[in-house]
Amino acid sequence: MSRITVLMPTYNVAPWVDEAIQSVLNQTFKDFDLLVVDDASSDDTLAHVRAIDDPRIRIAAFPNNVGLADNLNRGLDLIDSELVARMDGDDIAEPDWLETGIKVLDSHPEVGVCSFGFQFFGTKTSLVRFPEWNEDSKAQMLFGCTVIVPVLRRNVFVENNLCYSTAAFPAEDYMMWSNVYRVTQVYNVQRTLFHYRSHETQISTSKRQAQIEKSNAVRLRMLDWLNDGFTEAEKRYFLDVFVPCVVEGKTSVEELKQFANLLVSRNTQGHYDDKALRRKFQSHISYGTLDYLEKTYFEKKYSVRGYFGFLRSGLYAVLPPKNRKKILLKCLMGKRK
Repeated sequence: MSRITVLMPTYNVAPWVDEAIQSVLNQTFKDFDLLVVDDASSDDTLAHVRAIDDPRIRIAAFPNNVGLADNLNRGLDLIDSELVARMDGDDIAEPDWLETGIKVLDSHPEVGVCSFGFQFFGTKTSLVRFPEWNEDSKAQMLFGCTVIVPVLRRNVFVENNLCYSTAAFPAEDYMMWSNVYRVTQVYNVQRTLFHYRSHETQISTSKRQAQIEKSNAVRLRMLDWLNDGFTEAEKRYFLDVFVPCVVEGKTSVEELKQFANLLVSRNTQGHYDDKALRRKFQSHISYGTLDYLEKTYFEKKYSVRGYFGFLRSGLYAVLPPKNRKKILLKCLMGKRK
């Protein structure tokens, strides 16, 4: 039995699955199986997978399409290795993805899940880093999912009867990790070890509105874990204003700060760290304010005139010092956006 199984659910990813599988086969850590669980693809996905000759590849091809969540559960039922890694059939892993994750788990027995920094490529390009330490990443879970392409201990799932929720689709990952934070610690490696393909046919693009609605349900679940006594009005403000950080001027920023203080004061169940919450809320409001100021005073070009308007806004002190400096330099240079 291999020490770790890479679980790769597939559905109509024929154009990309060869590259995804090759990135797994090229891993520096060699003691693994790759389990491809195909959810009744109607294209040539299975033909591509079967054409790759490597004894580490196992294929579970199902005739009925059940959707991503249940397909992942079918795959988990077929795994009995100590560790599990999860990736999709259209993404690319760096060669030391598995090795890095296993080293983290081996050296930190309190950690059940290791996640990683990643980069989007395709229709959009950006780097993503989640908070490194468990308490900070847990605080960020109030806003969105902080786990991707994880390497994890299988017993975290088995001993806690965890599975992917079909009802949460297409935010099944967010729901899953909201449950995992309740039973173990998560560590996020601060390196780019994964490349996440962005294209128009993937679930996160084609099911955008449904994903927002299902994600909001998880956000409220995380809020309830902080305190189960919030009113409906407070929950609505949390989802509609606080999470997207809607800034419309100095008054709205003060209201956001007051609500952040309210959340910390209600953190009485011991599931979150007060300091981690404060750090997250401060940075969240700061960057929401920065976005508002740039759109308001520097819509097309940074200028000295715009800078004086920015100073008169009364929001200068809300920004981190590094951002104040960057804006000043851009205004002096007259840089275009």
